[in-house]
Amino acid sequence: MPRYQIHEMDGGEPSASHLASGTTAVEALQKITGKTIGTPALQSRWFRVVDEDEGDVFEYSVEHEFTSRR
Repeated sequence: MPRYQIHEMDGGEPSASHLASGTTAVEALQKITGKTIGTPALQSRWFRVVDEDEGDVFEYSVEHEFTSRR
């Protein structure tokens, strides 16, 4: 199973790094976040995922579920 370096990004600056394995970059990122993943990275807080073997770079954001406040 491929290993991925996962960088949490705040704007253009990394704020944290993780290492995870998965059959895909999305699966590895879901292991770290526990949330639904969206593409492309359209938010100020996003994730850069790098395949350690192939060097491929992916950019994702986490989908937020909003609930109404009453």
